[in-house]
Amino acid sequence: MHIQGYGKHIQNQIQAWPDNEPITTLAMAADLAGVFGIDIENAKKVTNVNIMRLAGKGKVARIQKGVYGKTKETPFGKLLPNTDDMITGLLLHDGKNISGYIAGPTLLNAIGLCSWMPKERHIAANHYRRRLPAGSPIRVYRPLAVVNDDNAAYLQAIEALISIDRYHVDAEKPDKILRRMLQENHLDNERLIWYARNLCGQKMLLKTIDIALGGIDIEAS
Repeated sequence: MHIQGYGKHIQNQIQAWPDNEPITTLAMAADLAGVFGIDIENAKKVTNVNIMRLAGKGKVARIQKGVYGKTKETPFGKLLPNTDDMITGLLLHDGKNISGYIAGPTLLNAIGLCSWMPKERHIAANHYRRRLPAGSPIRVYRPLAVVNDDNAAYLQAIEALISIDRYHVDAEKPDKILRRMLQENHLDNERLIWYARNLCGQKMLLKTIDIALGGIDIEAS
């Protein structure tokens, strides 16, 4: 296959890429290698050359090494991708798989346990050691366990229970909000308690049981 065929394929892939999702050269190279049957190292070189060329034309913008975002033409000029949104997307998803979850005060605000909006986005992610751009308002830390599609909602639920002891909560009845979150995510109580037993201490295990099984209010625990 002629090198121009590679370049055209990469352009088509980027055009079809969702506007607000980060473009990684690794994902693009893996796709190129699979489609054309070339080795991954050669695919990486071809991808890097072509995506840098597209960046030079203003079709994509570099977020950090190996990560780009699509630009958008508007009546007021070219709109660059939001760096923080791109990095958040990289932390929460590894390709099509879930690899992180919103945590800490960001999570408490999202589910209605606190009314104030934190200055930083708190995220627990498998790639918690990823280097972030200087000045990024994203705080990343190690998750309770390796995150995947199957356990992410359970880990996040336990994270909410942990966070209410660490951060400000101004909701009147946080226990009811937490129980509603469990119901809306269709979490299995026995499985949730299993995670708490294996990942947390006795205090958090008892709190999880109280919330999951409708026991005493969280304020009294």
